[in-house]
Amino acid sequence: MCTHRSCVGSPHTLRMFTGLLIVLLLLPGCLTIEENYTFKKDGSGSMEYVVDMSEIGELMKGLHGNEKGSKDDGLGRMDLGEVKERLGAIPGISKVSVKKEKDGFVQRLRFRFKDLSALNAAMNRIMPDSAGGEQEFFHWDGGTLVRRSNGHARGLGGDMGGDAGDTTDMTAMLQMMHYKFDFRFAEDLADTHVAEGVRTENVGARQVRFDTDWSVISKDPTALDLRIALKR
Repeated sequence: MCTHRSCVGSPHTLRMFTGLLIVLLLLPGCLTIEENYTFKKDGSGSMEYVVDMSEIGELMKGLHGNEKGSKDDGLGRMDLGEVKERLGAIPGISKVSVKKEKDGFVQRLRFRFKDLSALNAAMNRIMPDSAGGEQEFFHWDGGTLVRRSNGHARGLGGDMGGDAGDTTDMTAMLQMMHYKFDFRFAEDLADTHVAEGVRTENVGARQVRFDTDWSVISKDPTALDLRIALKR
């Protein structure tokens, strides 16, 4: 979308445009991303990556030219359709699918992985870092699964955080954008270690969930780094 003055039009139109963007950000749950994993004892498993923009679906459609014949749904780089094709070419990745709900504003990318090497390759296609290079998202440290992040999530938040004393501080809006994890294992959990500001919920002996928001992610580059120890 062009935001140059010549494209937006008059100052009145610009104010309306800016106001609408603020409304988009203020809507509860305007963006939620989930990473859901199942790990088997042999190291294989499945992953579901969910992008949920359903709360702003109708407004997004209005903003992004839903004229008759338009194929632009406003998702831009959040559209997972092309990601599916890239994952299909990775050795050790299978059963790749994308399911779209609520006019495409909820997307579920699912696949199976043979091992962590295949999973890491897939993760680099799903969430590339603007700095470039391959990131090792997962590795085992003995009986502990270690997850490390790159700059992808922080990039999605952009510069909305502002400075602590800035009147444009967007902390309240960032707190409405959530990032969630769900891990299920074939073995019992021992303990977990997460960054400050990340909430942990143990669901039974073999499942754990994590939840944080973009106000945490914008301030801490390691906010999405996790350590999950298993009883082995």
